[in-house]
Amino acid sequence: MGPAIFIVLIFIFIAVGISAYLMSGNKGIEERFSQALGLGEGGEEEAGGGLFGFKVEGNILLYAIILVALIIVCAVLIKIFKV
Repeated sequence: MGPAIFIVLIFIFIAVGISAYLMSGNKGIEERFSQALGLGEGGEEEAGGGLFGFKVEGNILLYAIILVALIIVCAVLIKIFKV
């Protein structure tokens, strides 16, 4: 039963990751917000920001890294607790 639960979790995380990318697209929250309010491009950009200098929003590589990390965490938890 444990491997079946793990496979279902993998598919759930993949679906959530893909849907999160499709919903946010390649634009950050600032660009989407300023467009919704009709403010134009928004002007100056903050230096750095994000997670360790990387912006997670719209970056498909970081979405993939986070997805793989979550899958690994689930695999380790399943091995530890022998679900």
